[in-house]
Amino acid sequence: MQGQPLITVMTSYYNDQEFLADAISSVLAQTYTNFEYILVNHASTDKSRKIAHSFKDPRIKHIDLPVNYGGSGNILIQKALEIAQGEYLKTLCADDILRPDGLSILLNSSLSQKADLLFGNVAFVKLDKTPLGKTWFTDRFPAHLPVEQYLRHFISGTSEFPYAGNFIKISALRKVPMDYVSIQLADVGLWVAMMLNGAKLAFTDEVVVNYRIHPDQASSAAKLQTIGLRCLFEHFLYYKNYLDTKAPLSLLQRTFPEGKYLSQLTEQDSDLIPFALAHALYQLAEIPACILACRLKLAEVLNDYALAQRIEQKFGYSIKDLRKDILIHPIHLVETNPNIIDRNQPILKTCPLGKLSYFFFRKIWFIISGHEYREKRRQHKRQTKEGIV
Repeated sequence: MQGQPLITVMTSYYNDQEFLADAISSVLAQTYTNFEYILVNHASTDKSRKIAHSFKDPRIKHIDLPVNYGGSGNILIQKALEIAQGEYLKTLCADDILRPDGLSILLNSSLSQKADLLFGNVAFVKLDKTPLGKTWFTDRFPAHLPVEQYLRHFISGTSEFPYAGNFIKISALRKVPMDYVSIQLADVGLWVAMMLNGAKLAFTDEVVVNYRIHPDQASSAAKLQTIGLRCLFEHFLYYKNYLDTKAPLSLLQRTFPEGKYLSQLTEQDSDLIPFALAHALYQLAEIPACILACRLKLAEVLNDYALAQRIEQKFGYSIKDLRKDILIHPIHLVETNPNIIDRNQPILKTCPLGKLSYFFFRKIWFIISGHEYREKRRQHKRQTKEGIV
């Protein structure tokens, strides 16, 4: 395949001895042969590393990380990019199987559509690789929608793209910042960042990967509590992809046509885009972390005095409106257990907007102000008078 683009295939693994050999074998069996294969050992403690090194192929490169960062995420992709030499990147999870013509289909589709970010279809299989008769694009989310529609759908943090089917032009990937902290929303944030940065999105309906369904995978329903706890924080980071974007105004207006301030802007109002976009997203946000992210962005913009004056003159919106809205629609902080303080347990958690909750900070205020002491004195007097004590 001389003269053909070099593809970097990357698989990270952590204690995946049950699946890893299948994943590696599927890559080495590709009909398209001009690739390098980077295997990232995420500090495995089982036989995974031994299995990975048992494959003798000059296209394989090994990275052994000294510590496990917890879960997967973009930090592992970054480790691979540090030594990658390919023009395209294909990440393959250690429990998935790349079909023999997978790389060929992805590359040809990407070249023909001049794509920066392409997704192939994915077939669901059982733990033992038995087909389930379902694919991503027919049974999960549709392909071939306009980029604006995906950007709008993605504000909830739900990915409509099959991670297992990704195929990325590395030059476009290097143009966007990566969130190295997130796990659950790491890939979604990357897709959003690339689309907002102008990456050409494309799809192919051909199945390129067999995607195993099993309880140990990161997105398993058996791990909903862990996923929920991560997302409470990760949604905040995820929304910054939208709030801090330098995307063209025309793209933002097409994506969020109901944004009343966004729709009034022209190309000469570039300094007002952050405010108008934050306000538009704030009206659509439903998750507490996302609402808070929008409010903080609005506060950041309004703290620029000169810019705040322009906003008030053009839209009639001022810091007073933000302050008022914070009081009318509060985001509550509550104690997980008001009777027990355990330093090993989280004290605060975000709650759904509008839910009546007991404020942790109000408890502190009661103590400082003496309100709690006086209330106990009044209660003691009542009990004494009634003969209870």
